[in-house]
Amino acid sequence: MAGRTRGQLLALLAGSGVALVGLGILVAGWIGLGVTTLGSAATSDEPCLVAYDQEQATVQFTGFPPRAVCAWDEGGDEVVVGEMAPAAFAAGMTAAVLGAGATVAVGLLTRRRRVAPVA
Repeated sequence: MAGRTRGQLLALLAGSGVALVGLGILVAGWIGLGVTTLGSAATSDEPCLVAYDQEQATVQFTGFPPRAVCAWDEGGDEVVVGEMAPAAFAAGMTAAVLGAGATVAVGLLTRRRRVAPVA
């Protein structure tokens, strides 16, 4: 890190911090989605989830948008069992992408090249 100014180092720290907060939001949302789905499967009267307990339906998770969907083999119906709040997903993705992008940009634009000694 030698050769970087204090401002550049703070920009790297801030960018990586924002990216980590965004990833934290996304991870918490996906874990919450899994917990919600497991809780719904255990306590719901939803026919698709009852069929899931009898292995006549499947529960699939999608990443974009983050949701759990129960697909029933008999009727071909799909029921959304759980879903991450769209605002939380958008905030997490935005923070992760912008924070990582800013960190990479500052890191690349502020690096200094070593000058080879003249013999």
